[in-house]
Amino acid sequence: MKGLVRSRLAAAAWFSGRGAVGAIALGVLGGIGAIDAIAAASPAAAAPLAARALSIQGVQGGPGASTAPSAPGAAAPATAPDSSRLAGAPGGPRGGSGDFEFLMANLLVGDGMLPEALSAFEEAEKARPDSAYIHLEHAQLLARLAQAARLPSAQTGYLRKATDEVGKARQLAPHNLDVLRGVGLVYLEAAGQDPAALHTALEALETVHQSDPEDLQTAISLGRLYLEQQQPAKAAEVFREVIHESPQQRAAYALLVEALLRDDKAREAETVLAQILDFEPAALEARLTLAELEGRRNDYAAVLATLTAAPEAERGDVRLQRQLAWAYYLTGDVDRALATVEPLLPAAPAVPPGPRLSPPSPAPPPQTGSDPDDMQLLLLKGLALAAQGHNEEAGELLETLRGTRPNDAALATILSKVLERSGRPDDAARVLADLDANLAKAGKQDEERQARLELAQVYYDAKQWDRVSETLQPLLRLGPREETVREPALQLATDALIQRKSFDDALRLLDRAQAAQADPPSPTLAAKRAEVLFRAGREAEALRRLQDLAGAQDPHSALAAAEAYQRLDKYAESVPVLEQLIARPTGGLAAPGSKAAHFLLGAAYERSGKREQAVAEFRRLLDADPEYHAALNYLGYMFAERGEHLDEAQKLIEKAVALEPDNGAYVDSLGWVYYRLGRFEQARATLERATRLETADGTVQEHLGDVYGAMGQRDRAGEAYRRAIALEAGDPAKAEAVRRKLDSLAGGARP
Repeated sequence: MKGLVRSRLAAAAWFSGRGAVGAIALGVLGGIGAIDAIAAASPAAAAPLAARALSIQGVQGGPGASTAPSAPGAAAPATAPDSSRLAGAPGGPRGGSGDFEFLMANLLVGDGMLPEALSAFEEAEKARPDSAYIHLEHAQLLARLAQAARLPSAQTGYLRKATDEVGKARQLAPHNLDVLRGVGLVYLEAAGQDPAALHTALEALETVHQSDPEDLQTAISLGRLYLEQQQPAKAAEVFREVIHESPQQRAAYALLVEALLRDDKAREAETVLAQILDFEPAALEARLTLAELEGRRNDYAAVLATLTAAPEAERGDVRLQRQLAWAYYLTGDVDRALATVEPLLPAAPAVPPGPRLSPPSPAPPPQTGSDPDDMQLLLLKGLALAAQGHNEEAGELLETLRGTRPNDAALATILSKVLERSGRPDDAARVLADLDANLAKAGKQDEERQARLELAQVYYDAKQWDRVSETLQPLLRLGPREETVREPALQLATDALIQRKSFDDALRLLDRAQAAQADPPSPTLAAKRAEVLFRAGREAEALRRLQDLAGAQDPHSALAAAEAYQRLDKYAESVPVLEQLIARPTGGLAAPGSKAAHFLLGAAYERSGKREQAVAEFRRLLDADPEYHAALNYLGYMFAERGEHLDEAQKLIEKAVALEPDNGAYVDSLGWVYYRLGRFEQARATLERATRLETADGTVQEHLGDVYGAMGQRDRAGEAYRRAIALEAGDPAKAEAVRRKLDSLAGGARP
């Protein structure tokens, strides 16, 4: 389910091209109200690469136009260079030729009389051709006019003249930082038509930044340009410097996040986003982005903490509520997930249902539109209902969704499981058969093979042994190089033959498979063959073969032998095999095989009566992998059975359920620990959910009967015990133990 969370960042446009630079940054800035923060620190940097902030609206003409409407209230030039530092700057103590024209040009700009201002600049340049300042101011005005020009030809003309003018300024004052700033900004604008201009802009801005690192406006412009040039590492370094120089520059934080994400440094981006939330908790975009990144690394507890820390005013945001609903589900709080997702789903049906597997119910479920967010919410509701064991309602919702996603293997598998729980194995098989056909038609070979394996498992669970073999035939014919699919298929086909007592057929199947296997032979199939021999009554031969496997140098052979011993309920025999395997100096198996070996050893200790060793082994495994849910459940259930360490048992099992919310065995363990804690109402609700998830497990029914009995509900306890006895018909000893409980309810009268 981890892959079901919709990635908001991945779905967004990833900043390709000039118009997309800053997409994440602007989104985060929108959340913290700091889009103008750059401008506050430095006007020139306020102009994004795609749309400069200082544009002058309404100017449609160009250098060749006879008239050009002025823009009332036009802003003054973006920068105000120090004229005393520029070659030939007008405005000395006594004034001089060109000063009047230059002053008039600036006054005209201020009054929005832009065509007249252009003429005044030209007159000033004629009078003072050696003034870098006049050329620079002229170039900046032309660049601003280019921003506002609506006609491409006008824009091109303005930009060409702007680059000419700023080039003259640079010739006159090649090392002046104000001129270099102007070169950078003008050539950035020109890069919209000529990408080669970016090189000149970059070189100028780098020079300014190296000479004056405290110039934040240039630093931010340079960082943006690095992003434009697909150099996120350099951009991040610049933005870090800006934050170091001026920690209040909140816009730089957002830009740093963008650079880090593009440089695949998500963890550092999380740190920066957390800093943004520290100084502005209402920064919604920053909060959603942080939660998204935490979800990408599967830390759903962190996602939940981030989202629930949002101020009350932000909590109603639909995007936050969507992420929150998934976070609740993925941390195991199924009830809250369902309560959160319900208000987000539109009530009006809009999705045409897919092919139905049964007549429609009188009250069809609510359906959503084709919006991807709505479809994900529908999926979440279906999953939550399935995890609660509300199989009929979950089946209807997932069936509706499947009509829009016929090739979604995960969805079909979940729906099939729900249909099985509802007592509809034929419909469950039909879902997977349709999926198999769709995937084959689409040429998705690997997915089709997995779907076929799932279909065979459904037939196996339904005890349709012939259908198991028939379904697996294409997989059984695969070559040894396809062992990831071939071996599971061979094992399942063998198990079906064992159930039919067709031991000779099972041996022939495995012998043919091994004959086609290149050296070395498959230890998995060799162990399976030994298991068949044992079940066929050839126990001595079987045990010899397992001993040979256990003593082999190949660690996989030892693991396969241990697994076979445990399938045959010979847990004590598996203990030395696993101990020696784990103790191998070479390390033996790589994960996940090594983790499986530790888990099997813990189970073997427990089944062999070595309880203390079992606890120690499970703790070692959980130290190495705190989310190994099978070990969490096993250790927690061990404690619950003995009525000890119940608080720890609860935490262990709750974590296992959070990792697999629809695992009925884990939910049963949780209900049992609640019972041991004396929390009978909580135990009842949890175990009733477990019976809906594990419909064929007699132990779950027995546990529920115990809870009903503790609550004084004798009739309901008796019903649960009777169901347990029926389900345990294949285990007379266990069925008799439950019958004794039933007798105690009825005062000794047997049903």
